[in-house]
Order: sequence, then structure tokens, then C-alpha cells
Amino acid sequence: MSPKVSAVIFLLVLMPATLALSCRPQTRLEKTTASSPTRQPAAQINNPPGFPPAVLDKPYPGTGVVTIVNRKEGWVEIEHEEIKDLMPAMQMEFWIRNPALFNDIRVGDKVDFVVVEDKVGQHLTELKRLSPGR
Repeated sequence: MSPKVSAVIFLLVLMPATLALSCRPQTRLEKTTASSPTRQPAAQINNPPGFPPAVLDKPYPGTGVVTIVNRKEGWVEIEHEEIKDLMPAMQMEFWIRNPALFNDIRVGDKVDFVVVEDKVGQHLTELKRLSPGR
């Protein structure tokens, strides 16, 4: 028998065994030792140091400058001062559920606002312009 014929016969004999091994289901031990990433628990949001968790439905007054107005999606971005007992000064988006709060608000306006956190999330319940935009 020629070497080529011997190699073909060897492969034909070996191939079904190799396929059977590679296509078999993994055992429980193999699944736990696989190099796939392990699932991490959902990230927990921690309040900044020195700020307690928000009290649901409690109004938190704030002051800031409007940087973006998105009437279509229903939110404004405000660069605000510290909101006492809620969060440090920062720039962030606030949802507005009452479209009337958008009246007369423009980018650059200094505003007073009230943010409330409920089961759905944070949203503004008041938004009043203090001075016109830049």
C-alpha cells in the first residue's frame, strides 16, 4: 500500500472519533473550568461620600445654568450647584414630565429647580428662570 493511501485510510478512521469528541456536550466540570468570563452582579449605584440616599418623593431645591434643552425627549441638562442632602455640584440631565416646565427656558438661563426622586427615577417638578441666557 502506498503512503498516500495509508494516510487517507488513517484520516478516515481517525476523523469520526475526533468529530465525536469535539461535538459532545460539555460536562458540568468543563463548563466551570472554561475560560469564559464569569458573570458579575449588577453594579450598585453608590451615593457620593457625604450624601445620604435620596428620600423618595422629597423635594430637593437646586440652582444652576441650563446647558441643553431637549423638548423632544423631555429633559434638560443643568450645570448645578450642590443640591443639599442629594448630590454635589455637577452637570447632569434631568427628566421633565410636565412639558409646561419647558416654557421660557433656554440654554444659558440661570434657573431654580426642584428635583424629586420617585420609584421611576429623578425628575424636575419645578423649573424657573432667574436670568436670561448669555
